[in-house]
Amino acid sequence: MAQDYDNIGKKLWADHAEDLSRFVLDTDDVEVLADLGTEQQIIERETDIIKRIHINGHEAILHVELQLRDSTDKPMWARNAQYQGYLVGEHQMPVYSNVIYFHPNAGRNDPGGYTYSWGDYEHTNRYKVIRLIEIDGQAVLETQAPGTLPFTPLMKPPARMDLERWVQECVAITMAVPVDQETQADLLYATSLFGCIVHNSELYERLIPEELMRESKFYQRQMERAARETTIENTLALLEDQFQAEAVNALTPELRSINDLQKLKQLLVAAARVQNIEAFEQMLHE
Repeated sequence: MAQDYDNIGKKLWADHAEDLSRFVLDTDDVEVLADLGTEQQIIERETDIIKRIHINGHEAILHVELQLRDSTDKPMWARNAQYQGYLVGEHQMPVYSNVIYFHPNAGRNDPGGYTYSWGDYEHTNRYKVIRLIEIDGQAVLETQAPGTLPFTPLMKPPARMDLERWVQECVAITMAVPVDQETQADLLYATSLFGCIVHNSELYERLIPEELMRESKFYQRQMERAARETTIENTLALLEDQFQAEAVNALTPELRSINDLQKLKQLLVAAARVQNIEAFEQMLHE
């Protein structure tokens, strides 16, 4: 599931880079010049978003990390020290680094940097911490900038507005924004995906017609993945009812490695009919 948030977040940044760059940098004077590769040879993990931008008369690197929750394997300040050090050395220009936290409880203890000094030695690393729950959601909605709309359900609603009414407002604005049908479907899917971090999915199912969501390639992939998982589980259940668990377990990794849904459906039908596990294994290898 975490990969879903990552994928749709990066897709939003690919499609709506100007909207989101203005949002994190809090200025309209931003032009995205290029999308830069996120793989660094000297760093174990990939960064999320890196753009070369023109801002207030100069060029710079915009770096953004998308965090569902707090960083666990390594503190965010340490990760950013690695990222910024590499980016400054590689591009030799200012790096404006940001961390966006989706969950309302995430990022509370992020210090937004790291600094030390002793004698003649000094180092300072600063980045902007953006906790969506602290952002004025109504102000973002009013801009109707498509790229930021999917994040609004996680932002701070207007005073005295209950959460259900707030989500209704966010969905209504997203449905009304003037974009093509596929883009709208992706925005609605993203709104639902991110919103369900804290809200009940049933709320989004009521507010967003499924026929609109079906236009989203991300929604289609989610449905295909769910169908694939269900087909695999049903196939394994049929095999386990007929044959020894040890023999079925030996075939399970190969069955789970199949991505072709049509082949999986054929194997499901076969699992109900085969006379022995060897016959199923032969079909599996075909």
